[in-house]
Amino acid sequence: MKILNSIFLLIIICTALSCSDDSTKDQLSHGIAPVRQLKVQKTNREKEFLINFTRDNYIKDIQIEIAHRNISLGKTSEWTTIALDGDEYRYRGTYLLKVPSAGTYEIAITLINNDQVRSETKSQTASTFEYIKTKMFNCAHSMMSCVMKYYYHKGPRTCWQTWYPKEQGYWDGDATVWGQGGGLSAFVAIREASIGTEQEAYYHSLENDIFNGIQHFWVTDHGRTAYSVYPDSGNDRFYDDNAWIGLDMAKWYSISKDVRYLNQAKKVWDYLSQYGWDNTCGGGVHWKELNEPSISKHTCSTAPAGVLSCKLYLLTHEQKYLDKAIECFNWLQTYMRDPNDNLYYDNASPNPENPTQIGRMETNKYSYNSGQPLQLACLLYKITEDGSYLTTARQIAKACHKKWFTPYHSEILQRDFNILSPGHAWFNTIMCRGFFELYSIDKNPSYIEDIRNTMLHAWFGKAHHISGLINDEDLSGTVSMNKWEILKQGALVELYALLSIWESSKE
Repeated sequence: MKILNSIFLLIIICTALSCSDDSTKDQLSHGIAPVRQLKVQKTNREKEFLINFTRDNYIKDIQIEIAHRNISLGKTSEWTTIALDGDEYRYRGTYLLKVPSAGTYEIAITLINNDQVRSETKSQTASTFEYIKTKMFNCAHSMMSCVMKYYYHKGPRTCWQTWYPKEQGYWDGDATVWGQGGGLSAFVAIREASIGTEQEAYYHSLENDIFNGIQHFWVTDHGRTAYSVYPDSGNDRFYDDNAWIGLDMAKWYSISKDVRYLNQAKKVWDYLSQYGWDNTCGGGVHWKELNEPSISKHTCSTAPAGVLSCKLYLLTHEQKYLDKAIECFNWLQTYMRDPNDNLYYDNASPNPENPTQIGRMETNKYSYNSGQPLQLACLLYKITEDGSYLTTARQIAKACHKKWFTPYHSEILQRDFNILSPGHAWFNTIMCRGFFELYSIDKNPSYIEDIRNTMLHAWFGKAHHISGLINDEDLSGTVSMNKWEILKQGALVELYALLSIWESSKE
């Protein structure tokens, strides 16, 4: 009997050991739970993925294998593996994966124990973020939304305030007509860029308010009607302020075909031609009408008057506009162009002994004062097909690029390009209008690519403030700011919108 009991006990022990061995083998082959809730997302930097996952249970000494392959190159592309210590990712994990190139990747995670038993593999497919694919309209619309929020109609008037955060001052802190024009330029540019997008109806719905707002400044004073610095008689009035608004009105008409915008552009042209131009300094447009008229003639008023003349000629085909455009161009070339570098001086004062001749010359050079002659030369080439205008335009463009761009390496974009140098954002945007005009003729994207890379770097870099505005003093991001002006923020909206229009023209 004792022998039988011993045999029976031995059978039970052997069976238990056998079952235990089978259980161990089963655990090794099937007991490693795979990762759960795997989520692979691109970051806002190129060639990066953020991987998140969870684990149902923690088993010591597990290795986490992350494998990736660029399936943009084909499904047969080789896998690259990375091994992570599972003890550092016990129940959940977040891992920043950097890949060698942009593309669409298959990313797989497998858990491996010390015996090299592998769990079920979990995988996902995702594409890297590529700055080059960033839509400029999205940037323009996002920034314009912030500009509307912070600056527009912040008081009893439908117009733009000067600063964000708001500062009290003359006329309740609302901007002078120069700043109002900056807001108008931003709106007209985004209005054009929005055509064919989901935002088109929204921006179209704002037209009456925007137009009525700028028309507050259309003031009759001393028997003449034009845009004044503030919306009441007795305030200063400048010819260049009117020229910029006239350009926006002409562009606005070309977008909407609303004749009130064309009429305003014509009225501005009449004001510039009748009162701004005379034979002092051999011609050119004065800078200031009221309250103390200037005697000097300025590039910043003559060049945009010429561009406006071209725009009106293209819209109406009336010869008087083309004649004035050529007259403006010839005066700029004769008196304001520096033959040593193909850039343009700021202004000239008449000779006291013979006012029809130039006396003192102010030789400072600003980006917008060369950008407008560039655009004027381009437009005259389009109208006349005279190759000398295109030659001049290319000379100016090369000179502008040399002076107001600088070689730069962007760690954010991981590329080298020529960035817009630190400076006045509105001046630089006016200059860039000339580069876009030149591109519309020769289709050479080199200048535009530098502008685009500048604005991409600003958008994804330190220059992009948490408010949604851009630190405009230096688009590389080295300068911090705590207040922002509508003139310059509106200019950057315009620049993003111009880039959006350029992108659409290539599609």
